[in-house]
Amino acid sequence: MKTKIKKGLLDLLTILFVVLFPHYVPLPFYSYAIICWVTVWWVLHRQNKSLRDLGLIKNGVTVKVLLAGTVSALIWVAFMRWAYLPVVRYFFIVPEYTEYNFIQDHIFTFVLITVAAWIIGGFYEEIIFRGYIQTTIENWLGVRNSFWFSGLITSVIFGLYHWQQGFLGVMAAALGGLFWTCLLKRFGRNLWYPIFSHAIFDTITLTLIYLGLFNA
Repeated sequence: MKTKIKKGLLDLLTILFVVLFPHYVPLPFYSYAIICWVTVWWVLHRQNKSLRDLGLIKNGVTVKVLLAGTVSALIWVAFMRWAYLPVVRYFFIVPEYTEYNFIQDHIFTFVLITVAAWIIGGFYEEIIFRGYIQTTIENWLGVRNSFWFSGLITSVIFGLYHWQQGFLGVMAAALGGLFWTCLLKRFGRNLWYPIFSHAIFDTITLTLIYLGLFNA
């Protein structure tokens, strides 16, 4: 019993750390991810687990994963541009999104940020959120449909993780979290599917920003 409590407390503290540390200890150019990544790896190691337990299947990158990742990313871009944004613009005054405008007319910066998006947005965030956090919460719940309950909770946390983008950014990120949770379920909890979908979505978004078409 004590071991279970200690494990639960360690998981809770780890979740709080990876969610809050990047915001309250701002390190240059996404270097916070190294510290958070090592922390999660250490916790998994202590619990005799590996990334496979989070859904990172060995040799899981296939042509099917690439195709599904690309198609799902295009679907999500279309949804955000032609469904989500028109609805929120109807009810709210939506300021132009300018967080990444610094990449415009700077091809090297664009490439650098895109690579970072694959490493951080795709690989790191999906392992941390759809992998570690969602799996941990699901194990805590241990009830019927705990996958969906944990997915909903994780998506809310994922949205709040993007609080620096404002309320509408939080909403968009939370919806994205639900979308990638559905993708994870659809493809047998193979985490490579949401990883590639997330990374390709970010790549398309950054490309639109670079070309000055994001707010068009």
